[in-house]
Amino acid sequence: MIPSFPDSFVLKLLRQEASLIVAFRRLVEKVESRTEQQLRESRGIHLEPIKANPPYQSIRLDRGPRAKVLVDGNTMVFLDLDPEHDKIYGEK
Repeated sequence: MIPSFPDSFVLKLLRQEASLIVAFRRLVEKVESRTEQQLRESRGIHLEPIKANPPYQSIRLDRGPRAKVLVDGNTMVFLDLDPEHDKIYGEK
């Protein structure tokens, strides 16, 4: 897949702790080398639909932090991220 990063996402990413930025870099390497189906099947990545907010999906950055993405063909657009797992789903 081809990752895409709107300016608003990059600005939010740059305000995060260094460990989250490193985790994001590792995730991008995985995204670049796999298909959408491989990402869904990959243990630890957990690409899954956000049921309360279709067509958006959630992908794991690290143990808790997740990003909200939109998959458009072979492109994965990163839209938002949050260190707190549930906030990407609109909970809490």
